[in-house]
Amino acid sequence: MAATKRVRTPRAWLERRRERRTADEWIAHGFDSRFRWRVAELTSDAERRLLARELRGVVSEVYGTRLPGPTPLRLGALRPHVLLLDAIADRLARLDEPVEASGILAVRELLASPGSVLYAPSGDAEPLLRAVLARLDEPGEGR
Repeated sequence: MAATKRVRTPRAWLERRRERRTADEWIAHGFDSRFRWRVAELTSDAERRLLARELRGVVSEVYGTRLPGPTPLRLGALRPHVLLLDAIADRLARLDEPVEASGILAVRELLASPGSVLYAPSGDAEPLLRAVLARLDEPGEGR
């Protein structure tokens, strides 16, 4: 018997997106026990592989082994911190070691936010990159 996928309406899709956004805000502040379903999505192997691949793409662009993407990176500012970017990608790729959902959100913010140290001239990237790496391992409070 073939598995059938549930067809979602645009309204259902938008509602689920809103639910995720709300859950992400709570998880980022340490309230992950209320949103186990979202924690499972964020810390899934597929999500971790995706984020690790995106970070490795950033590293390749910084090294100059990949053509620049559509969003210009702060190559000069990131070059001294490429080992930290690699460390974050490596930590995500170690699927046998759990990560915190708030850390995944921090990586997503790093990669997607226009104000991120990857894109915006906002000073030294090292402290933020170290904080992102630490958040992957920082135990959530589960409130």
